[in-house]
Amino acid sequence: MHQQYIAAVIQPYTSDDIDANLNSLSSQIRYAAQTGAKLAALPETSNVIYPRTRQIDSDVIRENADRTIRFLSDLAREFHIVIHGGSIHRPIPGERRNRNSSLLFDDQGALVASYDKIHTFDITLPNGKQVRESDNVRPGNSVTVTDTPLGRFGFAICYDVRFPELYRTMALQGADIIFNPANFAVSTGRDHWEPLLRARAIENSCYVVAAAQCGDNARMNSNGNSMIVDPWGTVLARCGNEPSVAFATIDLNHLQTIRDRMQTLENRRTDIYRLPVDAETSHKGEHHDER
Repeated sequence: MHQQYIAAVIQPYTSDDIDANLNSLSSQIRYAAQTGAKLAALPETSNVIYPRTRQIDSDVIRENADRTIRFLSDLAREFHIVIHGGSIHRPIPGERRNRNSSLLFDDQGALVASYDKIHTFDITLPNGKQVRESDNVRPGNSVTVTDTPLGRFGFAICYDVRFPELYRTMALQGADIIFNPANFAVSTGRDHWEPLLRARAIENSCYVVAAAQCGDNARMNSNGNSMIVDPWGTVLARCGNEPSVAFATIDLNHLQTIRDRMQTLENRRTDIYRLPVDAETSHKGEHHDER
């Protein structure tokens, strides 16, 4: 296992033009690899952001997803770099909703892990207006943690960051680095994005790698501020609100030093409280279901 390596967060401007989007990602991933990164992380809906104003045919979504998977696999193999593909929408056969899927490719281009976003953004505002992500996205039902030569990886997507139970479950399953790709709006991101990421890193003694969308895209004015946070809560790398790439060193020895100093996972009072899942003693979080 690599104990120390460079990771990159890729922050693109993503539109509803998949050709332009993939061209931009190709340039950014190439730059990351040529700069020495062993890992590149992309944001939520990294390949295309579909407008709210029109219904997209499932065949188009499927074609875009398949094309993106081939594209990321080819880049990972070409540049010998591990790529966390952020997330892409993938249609579900026989259902009008999609999966919001996070995909991990090893440095040979193999798809080695996937995760479907568990928490969908479903709210009713005081004025009665509803926002229901679950109308278009079917929530996942599995936690994903997987071993790699770069450490043990866990996966979350955007709104998932607001649920510490998910992060704690992954930490108890041994996650060293947790990915949280996102498309946060400026309205919430300017106040919540960084505090949430730093809190999740601190309370679980893990790295958090969070690539985000930026700019005024087809759905919202996105917050940007992609970042890499270490287990002490220090922001090691950060983008602004323009397309960019930021780099940081992941040091698993540093991770272990912090865990030795702050033994919060060991000091939990599970005689009084516990997670309502079998995370306490299990490392069975791998999920490679490609149905």
